[in-house]
Amino acid sequence: MEKNGKGTLGVWDGWSIGTGAMMGASIFVVSGTASGIAGPAAALGFFLAAVVAMVVALCYSEIATAFPETGGAYVYPRKVIPGVLGEVLSFSSGWALFGGQGIGSSMVALTTAEYINWTLKCFNIINPIPSKVVAFALIIFYAVLNINSFSGGRLFQLVTTIAIAGIMVLYCIWGARYVDTSNYSNFMPNGLPSLFTATAMALMSYGAWSVIPSMGQAFRHPTRDIPLSMFLSLITCGLVFGAFVLVMNGLATPEQLAATQTPATDAFLAHNRFGSIIVAFGGVFACVSSSNSHVMTSSRLPFKMSHDGFLPRALGQENQRGIPQAAILFLMVCQIVAVATSTLQLLVQMIVFVTSVSWLITLISASVLRRRHPEIKPAFRMPLYPLTLILAFLALVILMTRFTARAMIIGCVWIALGILVYFALTKTGLKKFCEKTPEE
Repeated sequence: MEKNGKGTLGVWDGWSIGTGAMMGASIFVVSGTASGIAGPAAALGFFLAAVVAMVVALCYSEIATAFPETGGAYVYPRKVIPGVLGEVLSFSSGWALFGGQGIGSSMVALTTAEYINWTLKCFNIINPIPSKVVAFALIIFYAVLNINSFSGGRLFQLVTTIAIAGIMVLYCIWGARYVDTSNYSNFMPNGLPSLFTATAMALMSYGAWSVIPSMGQAFRHPTRDIPLSMFLSLITCGLVFGAFVLVMNGLATPEQLAATQTPATDAFLAHNRFGSIIVAFGGVFACVSSSNSHVMTSSRLPFKMSHDGFLPRALGQENQRGIPQAAILFLMVCQIVAVATSTLQLLVQMIVFVTSVSWLITLISASVLRRRHPEIKPAFRMPLYPLTLILAFLALVILMTRFTARAMIIGCVWIALGILVYFALTKTGLKKFCEKTPEE
């Protein structure tokens, strides 16, 4: 049930969380790789990925408004599927999102450090602090910002999101002056399959919208605010990302964009040094905004899973303001370990795959909700059912086949590990660490 008055977040807070999480490192890095694969058609790939994400969100919103609770995709399967199967699917969905959007976002802190170094070099300043140390400091900063109250993280999130959105729009308008239209003459140099591959890669840039429902009860009016936040975020990012990549391809060739880890800044540097510095600042803001958003949302997953007895009960503790402090600290430690052990490349490979697995589980849950629970009346109903649901499912499966074999293997290993953790903590003597004490 919706608990109006308990939460403090509104539609624009949700928009800033979703948009800020999506306008992260991926658009500043993946756009170059996608352009190298599909040429200027990569811009179309980003538009198509946004459309796919919106079709999925239509289905997602129905079950999200039926169960507007903290935990989001983790909650849904066992609400509609009874027994161990529902629990396993729920745990797997939450585990997938935590790995992809939570721990996986640790790469963004390291990317932030690299963007900071790039910006400082523009002013002939060499940063003596190793990138990993800077990443550690950033991860700790985000945790401290959110650990006592959402108000500090919320304001910080809104400001950084507006800043990066403004800079990306400025990039499109300013960069349009230097566009060489001859770069568009061979719009799709590698054919239609390359467009599908670019669309699958672009889907990484839109994955973070699904973290909004994870904050369920943190919203004042979740059944209204959650769908609106998701759709506004996707519309904003779809329009901005498509235009951003189109302009970028007009500033440089696909080969040049694919050869650098900072394609947007390097493309602009060839035409206007001052503009490239502004874009570099935008990259920093994007990474900061994305990281802070993931701390606010992804920490809610282990908190809810602990609260339900599937993870150690210590992670289910919250302060008087309803902030899951232990879960935030747990996420912080996981991200620091990921950076320290240099497993970031593996995490990057699995992010899109495991996030898509969680979406597929949610689509299955939405279908079960419609067919087996007519007594539940969600505030939002997906249009054109079951066509919308079928299209969303097929689109995700088709795009997942465009991932590398390595990405799929790593993702499957992560999901399998989650299932082992589930059985270990619920079916063995270890469950005593997850069960609530009489005082709780």
